[in-house]
Amino acid sequence: MINIMSIVWYKVLPPKYGGQKGIAYFNQQLGKTVPLTCICSHENKTEESLSYNLKPVLPKSRWQFFNPLIWKKIINISKEINPSHIILEHPYHAIAALRAKKKIKAKLIVHAHNIEHLRFKEQNKWWWRLVKYLESKAFQHADIIIFKTETDLQQAIQIFNLKNEACILLPYGINTIAEKINKKSAKELIQKRHGLYKEQMILFFAGTLDYLPNAKAVENIYKEIAPRLLEKKFDGKIIICGRNEGKQFQYLNKLNHPLVINIGEVDDIETYFAATDVFINPVLQGGGIQTKNIEAISYGCQLVCFENMLSGINKNLFTIHITTAQPGNFEQFCNATRASLQKDTSPPTAEFYNQYCIENLTKKLVERLITD
Repeated sequence: MINIMSIVWYKVLPPKYGGQKGIAYFNQQLGKTVPLTCICSHENKTEESLSYNLKPVLPKSRWQFFNPLIWKKIINISKEINPSHIILEHPYHAIAALRAKKKIKAKLIVHAHNIEHLRFKEQNKWWWRLVKYLESKAFQHADIIIFKTETDLQQAIQIFNLKNEACILLPYGINTIAEKINKKSAKELIQKRHGLYKEQMILFFAGTLDYLPNAKAVENIYKEIAPRLLEKKFDGKIIICGRNEGKQFQYLNKLNHPLVINIGEVDDIETYFAATDVFINPVLQGGGIQTKNIEAISYGCQLVCFENMLSGINKNLFTIHITTAQPGNFEQFCNATRASLQKDTSPPTAEFYNQYCIENLTKKLVERLITD
């Protein structure tokens, strides 16, 4: 009988941003199909009904990965639950997961949301080699590895010498239902909230702003995009939304431009997506899939981003929703934004929802577990 224990080291509940939603929606849907217990950090709280058992017993600290007491706690819980499978969300708790796997003879599934060490290497973080070590340990001892993009899957096979049969592709899943999106009422609400009149357009960017690539994107909005749009007489506002708890990123709150509204973290981010005319994503670096791109398209937004930020997206499903610019070419980016404002903002095709529907993706995983 399938019985799953999931290890989630950081806050995903309540889910507000792409990475959080990717795990929260995945667990919620998986828990409707098979028994699931999620061991997670203590700040995970929700008033929503969950389909699985939540154990928020881990500390809010990156040092937890190297703390023998935390390893012991995870192993003891695994002995209580006695799962058939352990899902490791990100590779950071590789040591504890591998010890638990050996202790209870469970199968290990690593849910890889990026090739983690590569994105930190790209950002010149000194700890990227340590991340690579944990990633290598997790991947090489995993029974199944879930990747979000074909690019990540092929890179991991090459870098870590993985077996093809252990690797499966499950893209970022959404639970957006096109029929429930009311863009007109959402836009009226957001316009009223922020003092916009009816004819003004809404550009939107959302993400965890205390993550370096997203922080740089915010700088680009203030310094490169907003001034150009002002010169081109853009009539509307750029709304920026996201968590910013890092001390080194508080300078973002001091940036100012008449076209830009930085609203911080909100509880109804779905309303902002629904109200958006064009989702602008001026992120220039960062590995893996840009979950914000898929989420924006699921709400019928036009998307403008740099060409190198479309990894993991089947562009054939929604070419009418995407306009790209050459990396770093902000003049082209702004022209693409203006052109996108003239395009349709209807939801994408049923085929898009079918491919990225979280229910279909978790069903595919369960079928694999049954046949293994």
